[in-house]
Amino acid sequence: MRILYTPVGDTDPIRGCYDGGMLHIVRHYNPDMAILILSKDMEQKEESNRRFSKALKHVKADLDIKLICTGLEDVHRIDTLQPFVDHFYEMLSEYPDAEILINLSSGTPQMKLIMSYLSVEHDAVRGIQVDSPQGGSNRSEPAVNDDKNIEIVIENNFDDQGDTENRCHEPQMGYIKRNNLKQSLHTLINSYKYKEAISLYHGYKRTFKDGVVIDVLPLLEHAQLRLGLDYNGALQKSRKVGSINLSSIFTDKVLRKLHEFLMLMEVRLKQGQIEDFILKTTPFMYELMRYYFTKEFHVNWRQVEKKTSMGISLDMVAFESQYPKLYTSWKSNTNKPYRQELQLSFYHMLHMLEDQDTVDTSLLKQLKEIRRIEKKFAIKWLMRLLYLQNKIFVVLQRFNHCNLSYIRLRMSSLLLLDKKNRIN
Repeated sequence: MRILYTPVGDTDPIRGCYDGGMLHIVRHYNPDMAILILSKDMEQKEESNRRFSKALKHVKADLDIKLICTGLEDVHRIDTLQPFVDHFYEMLSEYPDAEILINLSSGTPQMKLIMSYLSVEHDAVRGIQVDSPQGGSNRSEPAVNDDKNIEIVIENNFDDQGDTENRCHEPQMGYIKRNNLKQSLHTLINSYKYKEAISLYHGYKRTFKDGVVIDVLPLLEHAQLRLGLDYNGALQKSRKVGSINLSSIFTDKVLRKLHEFLMLMEVRLKQGQIEDFILKTTPFMYELMRYYFTKEFHVNWRQVEKKTSMGISLDMVAFESQYPKLYTSWKSNTNKPYRQELQLSFYHMLHMLEDQDTVDTSLLKQLKEIRRIEKKFAIKWLMRLLYLQNKIFVVLQRFNHCNLSYIRLRMSSLLLLDKKNRIN
C-alpha cells in the first residue's frame, strides 16, 4: 500500500493551469491513499467546492482520500504545527507496512520544514519535491479564487495532457542526518553493541547508501557473529577490510576456538562486565589446560574418558596406567579420596602439573593465582545461590499442594552439584 501524506496550500490543487505539488505527486506516483492535513483556511476551501477532492479524483478515480482538519489558523508559526507531526506518527502506527510518500512542496514554508524533517528522520519515507513549471517560484501566478468553478480549473489544466513533464524528484537529504548517525554508530561499535548498530543501520539504510566507500553492514554482521563465537558464519559475511584480513591468526581449530573465546572475555572486561569475565574464566581455563596437556604431555583424552551418569568422566584406572607421572602428581597434591572416576576440572589438572619438572615455575605460579581468584569468586557466587534458594523456598511454602520435601531435596542436590563443579 502506498500513502501520500501531504499538507495543503494555495498552490493546490492547481495554480496557473498546472498541477500543484499534491496533485502532481498523485499523478506520477499513483498512491492508494492520500491523507490531506488541512488548516482552517484550507478546510473552508474544501467545504466550499470540494476543490481538493475533485481534482484528486479526476486524476485517480479510486484514490482513497482522508481529510484531517486541524483547525489551525496561525500556520506561519512553526510551534503551532504539532498536529502535523502527531498525525504522521498515528499514520505510521495504523499502516506500519505501507510505503509512505511525503509532499515537500505544498503549504507554508513552516509546513515544508516540518515535512522535510519527517522525511529525514524516517529513512523508509520518501520525500518528494515538485518543481514549478517555471523552474522557480510560482508566486506570480494567482491562486484559484474561492468563487471559481473548480471543474473549469481542472479542465484547463495543462498537466492533464499526456506528454507533459514529470516535475517530481526525490532530494537526497540523508547528509543532514548522516554525521549524527555516524557518531551514534561509532559509539555503539566502541561499546561492542553490534546488534544495536545493525538495527540503527537498517533503520537508515538509504541514508548511508550514497557516499560510503565500504558498506559497513557486512562488517557489523561479521563482528556480531564473531561476538557470538560463530567464526565461520562471520567469515561468510566478510573476510577483509581493504587489505586487512579478518581471519584468525591461528590455523589450529582448537587454538582458534580458544583465542575467539579469549577475545570475547576481553570484550566483557572492556564493557565492565567483571562477573561475566570471571565466570567465563572457568570454561576457558578448562579447555586451555586440556589443549596444553595434549600438546605438552601428548594426552589422548578420548582414550581415558568415558560416559557416566554425571557426564564425561576421567577413568582414573586408565589414566594411571597411561600417564603415571601425571597421576602421581595429582594424587600427591589433591585432598580428594581415591576414586575410579573423576569429573575433570582446571583444579585437578593443576595438581597434575605441580610435580612435573618440565613445567616452568613462573607458569605454574600464574596458574595457581588464576585458580585462587576463580575459587574466591566461585564461593561468592555460591553464597548468592544459597540466598536465592532460601528466597525460593519462602515462595514455595505458600503452595501447600506442592511436594516441598522433594523440591527442597532436588534443589539442594543441584546446588551441591553446582558447588562441586565451581570449586573443584
